[in-house]
Amino acid sequence: MERDITKVFDCKMCGECCYGKGGIVVGPEEIKRICNFLGITVEEFSSIYLTEEGGGKYSLTCGEDGYCVFFEKGRGCSIHPVKPDICRAWPFFRGNMVDESSLEMAKQACPGIARDVSFQEFCLMGRIYLKDHGLIKKEKGAPNALLIKD
Repeated sequence: MERDITKVFDCKMCGECCYGKGGIVVGPEEIKRICNFLGITVEEFSSIYLTEEGGGKYSLTCGEDGYCVFFEKGRGCSIHPVKPDICRAWPFFRGNMVDESSLEMAKQACPGIARDVSFQEFCLMGRIYLKDHGLIKKEKGAPNALLIKD
């Protein structure tokens, strides 16, 4: 039985999930994927677009407006075809799937999350989505939001 993810989440490209420093953690494979898309070297990318977060983690830098440097108001993500896994996973983050109050706060911030979805349905659909898209992480340096038990 196929499930329609848009009944739970349908991105409105508002950029709310693109706001805030340190939130968009990227790993080596994602960096390579983005570099290939942009046509630049890892060294160039690292010097312009990465911030070291500590503990072996790196995040995309933010512009002066506080949004990810790749987010363009009115247009969305300029690297959308190769966007980081953390971006591909939103809103199915660990916190939103283990704490019902976190999901309720996310619903207030993100217009793409269905207001009437139950916590149980959100979690079920989230796990299916993450598993189907290879977004459940276990390796060191992965974004904490994607460290989800199977």
